[in-house]
Amino acid sequence: MYKSFTILLKQIGHYSILTGFLILGTFISVSAQQTAQAEIDTTTTYDYYSMSLEELLKLKASGVTMSSELEKLINSLIGVASQKAQSSRKSPSIVSLITEEDIKSSGARDLIDVLRMVPGFQFGMDTQGVTGLSIRGNWAHEGKVLLLLDGQEMNETMYSTLQFGNHFDVSQIKRIEIIRGPGSAIYGGYAEYAVISIITKSYDDLKGLQITGTYGTMEHAYARRNISISAGQKIGNWGLSLAVFAGQGQRSDQPFTSFYQGISRIDTVYNEQEIQRIDTSYVPQTYSMKNNSALNPTNVNLGITYKNWTVRGIYDDYQATIRDGYDVSLSRAYPNNFKSWLGEIKYKWEINSKLTITPRLSFKRQLPWQYSGNTEEYSSYNKQADRSRGSITLTYDLSRRVNIIGGGEFFNDRGYNFSKKGDTLFYNGSRHVTFNNKALFAQTLLKFSIAHITIGMRYDHNDAFGSAFVPRLGITRKFDKLHLKVLYSNSFRAPGIENINFSIDNRINPEKSSVLEMEAGYQIGKNSFLTINLFDITTKDPIVYNFEEGDSYQNFPRSGSSGLEMEYKLKERWGFLTVSYAFYTTAWKKETISLYSVPGKNNVTLGNPAHQIGINSNVHLGSDWYASLSGTLLSNRYSYIAPETVGKFTPAALLNTFIRKQNLLTSGLEVGLGIYDILNQKFAFIQPYNGGHAPLPGPSREFLIRVSYTLKQTN
Repeated sequence: MYKSFTILLKQIGHYSILTGFLILGTFISVSAQQTAQAEIDTTTTYDYYSMSLEELLKLKASGVTMSSELEKLINSLIGVASQKAQSSRKSPSIVSLITEEDIKSSGARDLIDVLRMVPGFQFGMDTQGVTGLSIRGNWAHEGKVLLLLDGQEMNETMYSTLQFGNHFDVSQIKRIEIIRGPGSAIYGGYAEYAVISIITKSYDDLKGLQITGTYGTMEHAYARRNISISAGQKIGNWGLSLAVFAGQGQRSDQPFTSFYQGISRIDTVYNEQEIQRIDTSYVPQTYSMKNNSALNPTNVNLGITYKNWTVRGIYDDYQATIRDGYDVSLSRAYPNNFKSWLGEIKYKWEINSKLTITPRLSFKRQLPWQYSGNTEEYSSYNKQADRSRGSITLTYDLSRRVNIIGGGEFFNDRGYNFSKKGDTLFYNGSRHVTFNNKALFAQTLLKFSIAHITIGMRYDHNDAFGSAFVPRLGITRKFDKLHLKVLYSNSFRAPGIENINFSIDNRINPEKSSVLEMEAGYQIGKNSFLTINLFDITTKDPIVYNFEEGDSYQNFPRSGSSGLEMEYKLKERWGFLTVSYAFYTTAWKKETISLYSVPGKNNVTLGNPAHQIGINSNVHLGSDWYASLSGTLLSNRYSYIAPETVGKFTPAALLNTFIRKQNLLTSGLEVGLGIYDILNQKFAFIQPYNGGHAPLPGPSREFLIRVSYTLKQTN
C-alpha cells in the first residue's frame, strides 16, 4: 500500500492536466492572498474553524457578530464521518458536502446529476435496466456504498443494491453529506467504499408549503413529468414534516441492441422417440427504449419530532419497465419494481451536559426486482426481505478535549420467496431464510493542540458469514489556512441474502478493504478553497457476480485502486465556481478481478474512465436571475461491445446549462429552464464487468422546465 503511494506521487507529473491545475491553483492563491492581505485580517476567521459546533452556536447566541460566510460555516459542519459534528476540515474522512443551493443552482434533475458532481463517482450499467455507482474505479453497485435518506438505509436487502434515475426528488433535499471512502467502522457492512447521507428539509426549513413541478423532453420522447409537495410546521413541542413525490420518467429514447437474439416462444411436439422444437419465435435484437424504459417513482416521507423523540416513516415505490434482461432483448417491456417501507423511532436522552444516550428501533420491508408474472422468456421474481434493527449509542464528553462514543446494534434479516414458479426455494431448502447480526462499536476523539486524533472500531458477527473487525485511525491538523489529514481504515462488505443464496456451494466470505488516505487543503483568501487527496484501496476476497459461472457469486482474491482527487471552490458575490478532478489507476495492484479487467491494459477497469473533471458554476445576473453551467468530462472508457470483444468509448463531455428566475410575478414563485447534454453526446451506461450485457443508451439532449412555489408562514 505504501509503495503504491510512492509510485503514485512519481506518476502525477506525467499528467499535464494535473500540472495545469496546480499552476492555476498557485496563481489564484498568490493573487487572492495579496488581495486578502490588503483588505482584511483573516486571523479571526480561521479561529472559528477550530471551534466545535457547540462552541460556535454558543458564540452566535451570545451576540458576537460573524460574517455571512461564518454563518454558512455553522450550517456546513457535518456529522456523517464520525457521528459528532465537526467542520469538514477536521472531519476524519475525505468528505463532500452538497448543499440545497448547489443542487438548485445546477438545475440537477435527479441524484445521477447530483452525484456526478462528486470526485471519483461514476455510473455504470448492471442488468435488467438498472444503473449503479462506481467509486474510485471500483464497481460498487452491490453493497459497497450505503445510501441513507434521513437516516434510513435505502439499500435493498436481497442484493444490497441501489436504484438511480428519476428516483428521489432533489428539490426536497437540504444537504447531502458524503464520505468518499470507507464508513464501515460507523455504519457497518454496506459502507465499504462510500456513504451518501441525504438530509431532506425539516419542518424548520419549510415553515410552510413548497410545490415543485418538473417536465423534461428528449429528442423522441418525454424524459420526466414529476410533482413534489413538501410541508412543514412546528406546533408547540411538536414538529411535523411531510414530503410527497410522484412522477413518470424514461431512461432513454435511443435504440438498444443486445448482444444476443432472444427467443419469446418455443413450441414443442412430443413423439415416442424424441422431442422436436418447432415454431420458434425469435425477438429482434434492436428496439427503441422509448416506452420501454419507464422510471416511475412514488415516495412519501413523514417526519415527526416531540421534544427529544424522533419518528420517521418512508414509503418508496419505484416502478420501472425493462426489455433488456440479462443478455438478450425481450419481446416486450416487463415490470421491474422496487418497493420499500421504512420506519424508525429514536429518543435522545440527555442525562446531563456531558452524557447522551440514544436508543433506536427501526424496521424496513422491501420487495426488490419484483415481477409476479411468468413467461417463457422472463421468469417471475417475487421475494420479500425484512430487516428489524435495534441499537443504542452513548456519547460522553470526558472533557473539552476528549469525546467518547460507543454502543451496540442487533438486526435480524428475513427473506421470503413468494414466487409460484421457477426457483422457489432458498439454499436451505425452504421458502424462508433468516440471519442475525450483532455488532459493537466505539470511537474516541482526542483534541490535542498538535492534532485531532480519531480512533474507532466496529466488530460484527453474522450467523451466515461469520465475523468482521474494522478499525479506523484519523489524524487531522489545521494550521490557520492549511489543513492536513492522514487516515487509515478497514472496511467490509456484508453479503446480501441473494449473494449467499447464489454463491458457489452456498459459501461466501465478507469482503474486506484496507484504505489509506491523505488530504491537504488550503484556504485561499476568504472566498476560495483548494483540496487535494491521495488514496489507496486494497480489497481482499471481493464478492463478484460471475455471469459465466451460472449466475453465481464468488470471492476473488484481491482488487483495488490508487489515485488522486482535487477540488477547488470559489464563492463570490457574483456567484460560485466548483471545479474537481479525479484520477485512479489499478496498475500498481498485484491482483485484479479478471471479469473487471480490460484486456491489454492493466491501469483501468471496465466502464470507468481513468480521468474525470467536474464543473458546477452559477452567476447572479441581477434582479433575481441566475445562470449556471455544469457538467462532467470523462476520458476513454472501455467495455464489451460484442461477445468477447472489448471496445473503446471516446472521451465524453456532458454539459448542462440552467437559468432560473426567483420571485417571478410574485414572492416565492421560481421558474427554471435547462438544457442537458448540450452537445448531444447520448451517453451510454456501460457494464463495468463482463456480464454479457450490451451498453445501455442514456437520454438524448433534454430540455426541461421546472416551476416551484414556496409559501412561508409569516410570524
